[in-house]
Amino acid sequence: MASTGSQASDIDKIFGFFSDGAPPTKKPRKLLPSLKTKKPRELVLVIGTGISAAVAPQVPALKSWKGLIQALLDAAIDFDLLEDEESKKFQKCLHEDKNLVHVAHDLIQKLSPRTSNVRSTFFKDCLYEVFDDLESKMEDSGKQLLQSVLHLMENGALVLTTNFDNLLELYAADQGKQLESLDLTDEKKREIQKLYENKSFLFLGCGWTVDDTTFQALFLEAVKHKSDLEHFMLVRRGDVDEFKKLRENMLDKGIKVISYGNEYADLPEYFKRLTCEISTRGRSGMVREGQLNGSSATHSEIRDSST
Repeated sequence: MASTGSQASDIDKIFGFFSDGAPPTKKPRKLLPSLKTKKPRELVLVIGTGISAAVAPQVPALKSWKGLIQALLDAAIDFDLLEDEESKKFQKCLHEDKNLVHVAHDLIQKLSPRTSNVRSTFFKDCLYEVFDDLESKMEDSGKQLLQSVLHLMENGALVLTTNFDNLLELYAADQGKQLESLDLTDEKKREIQKLYENKSFLFLGCGWTVDDTTFQALFLEAVKHKSDLEHFMLVRRGDVDEFKKLRENMLDKGIKVISYGNEYADLPEYFKRLTCEISTRGRSGMVREGQLNGSSATHSEIRDSST
């Protein structure tokens, strides 16, 4: 039986299409008032592996800790840096899904032996091999995401990273800007905790990182007066039950979990709007500097917060 025009229109509405067959424009997700009203200098961005995976999704070493460790192991074996038994030990840890962050740290120590007062740089050689020609593998949407991060840094935000890659630094250099983000494995953990007690942290791409014991000790366990904190975590909504569970768990630790959308592809546009909103508020009464606040300014900020 043929459908009438009215019936066809109803069907189009049910499947969410306009009469020309194109899907409707997605309504922009609203920005949380308590976050968008922050000024850049009040924020510390924590960049996790999820950001690297979004920027260059075709690079296996950026998709997960397991992918990174496997790539480093392959490079170490190619350079004859591991004995067969040592390689088998690390492979076993990977397959048993042990604490992968700890496995990574053990591998770093193995590839960075200290002789007298000199520490080997074989680990850096392996990193260079794994992330060779990384710039050419960045996608346009990923570059937009990094550009938003740089824009906030230009306006005074600090950046910490859990990542071994240098994506942000590489992209900044390509834009003719110099910066060095501070790694969470930096020895100044107490100073970082001081920042956590005095600024608002915004966690990006840190979904798996919250299960890391080092991360928990740094942010979730060692900091007192969590009810006085106001931090934020941007995540994909994904499974509703898991999202609610994460939100409840993090809220108890002073972190507001915010969904940027249902798809990973929603993050660049959402974060661009958020960056524009925050940067606009931060321009009033602020002295603009010609350089990004790289390592020296970051460490200065950390020193100031610890006094």
